[in-house]
Amino acid sequence: NIIKVLKPNIYAKGPDYKNIKKDITGEIKNEIKAVKSIKGKVIFTDDRSLSSSKILNNLDNSFNNSQKIFLKSFKFKFNFNYINYYLEKIKSLKISVVGEIIVDKYIFCDTVGKSGKEPHLVLKDLYEEKYLGGVGAIANNLSIFCEKLKLISYIGKLNTQSKFINKNLNSNILKHLIVKKNSPTIEKKRFIDNVSKSKIIGVYNVNENNLDKLEEKKFNAIIKKNLLNSDLFIISDYGHGLINSTTAKILTTKKKFIALNAQLNAFNIGYHTLAKYNFINFLIINENELRHELRDRSSKVEILIKKLNKNIKIDNLVITRGRNGAVYYSRKNRSKIYCPAFANNVLDKVGAGDAMLSVMSLLCKVGCDPRISIFLGSLAAAQNVENLNNSSPLNK
Repeated sequence: NIIKVLKPNIYAKGPDYKNIKKDITGEIKNEIKAVKSIKGKVIFTDDRSLSSSKILNNLDNSFNNSQKIFLKSFKFKFNFNYINYYLEKIKSLKISVVGEIIVDKYIFCDTVGKSGKEPHLVLKDLYEEKYLGGVGAIANNLSIFCEKLKLISYIGKLNTQSKFINKNLNSNILKHLIVKKNSPTIEKKRFIDNVSKSKIIGVYNVNENNLDKLEEKKFNAIIKKNLLNSDLFIISDYGHGLINSTTAKILTTKKKFIALNAQLNAFNIGYHTLAKYNFINFLIINENELRHELRDRSSKVEILIKKLNKNIKIDNLVITRGRNGAVYYSRKNRSKIYCPAFANNVLDKVGAGDAMLSVMSLLCKVGCDPRISIFLGSLAAAQNVENLNNSSPLNK
């Protein structure tokens, strides 16, 4: 169209465009046709070819060998339009997010040294930061990609922190929160060395007891109602007493797309299990958590996948492996995709699985190719671990 408007007498192209058969876009042919239609002349120069894209692609010293191999395996099969198509497609999904809201407080300290009289470490309190974690962080990540979503959780009757939660949740998130008696809203304090940013100790304020009968009834009623008008239920089960076996059964016996992240922590280790869930469309789990679930310390990941699928029906399984990347298994195709990690500087691993869950569950629901899904999920996790906690929400 621009050629027809400008009507050039001479239209010059570089030598890299001379072989029309190598033009993967097919646009050179159309350009030549447009030039001829206004009686212009097309000339190809003889100078040395310097493709800016090729130069940029060759400057990939930041990628290690496994990353290069992974990218090379599919970069000619997909383009940005394919990715953007699915990112646009997930906008209209009706999503409900279920799990515990967690307020993460990071207290930055100078390490003074050992106490003069007692065998403990002495820290000097410098400043603190608070982040919205748990399903609050997942909901914020999802709200970047989706127009509307619902958050189903609880706050404690003691130290509710409702003002902080409301202030830090994005405006397009509709809240359904019950109040748990004799309980605070979960707050996890971490004392951080101000120089290295490494964690020194954690102090958690949480009531891990199950909901009482009345609270459970209210919570399950909210879930049943939202199961009717949601396309996708995303569950992040931190094992702090919110989702018991009855609730899990309600969630996984309805014909809804269910995505799950069930996490181990200091409070629930030895008690938390996936066995309460009957069927899962999409599961993301850390390799160490999977080994704990199966009581298997030494088997290869491929064996763990087989074992887990004997116990629970899982359509799509992602096993995260830290610096070793992640594995995507599709039960339908019996296929495995190995994706390397893409984080350059790991600062804080809190929330990485949640970030990956946020992106991959949506793409899986709308039928995006698993290779693109795990690639974008890995990029989301990489962005998360290069920042403290959930201080940098995903950006589309």
